Amino acid sequence: EEVGIPQPSNGSKLVVTTRMLDVCRYLECREVKMPTLPEHDAWSLFLEKVGRDVLNYPDLLPIVESVVEQCAGLPLAIVTVASSMKGITNVHEWRNALNELSRCVRGVTGLDEKVLQQLQFSYDHLNDERVQHCFLCCA
Repeated sequence: EEVGIPQPSNGSKLVVTTRMLDVCRYLECREVKMPTLPEHDAWSLFLEKVGRDVLNYPDLLPIVESVVEQCAGLPLAIVTVASSMKGITNVHEWRNALNELSRCVRGVTGLDEKVLQQLQFSYDHLNDERVQHCFLCCA
């Protein structure tokens, strides 16, 4: 009901998610602000997706915590990054992931640099060229 889809819905409705308020205004959508996840919840979600076994590697923990920070409390970023790192216990791969998420990315007008970094990370970690192409088409 809060986003405009009461139960039962008698037709199709579209929910648009965006970090750019101008998009909502242009589409004349109802605006529902969603806060980012608190640090504790972000950590819990990351562990749920990456696997709690990462806690068994004390040398990884500081790097993993920094990776979670780079996700900036954004659930989609957390799920995407954690899923791509699932099962990886090599400290060098984790450092590389952190470096990729931390690197400066030239911004796109109106797009948060942090979001762009996470999209780039997601794209770079797709192992199939066809899936990468699909990602670009959707983007």
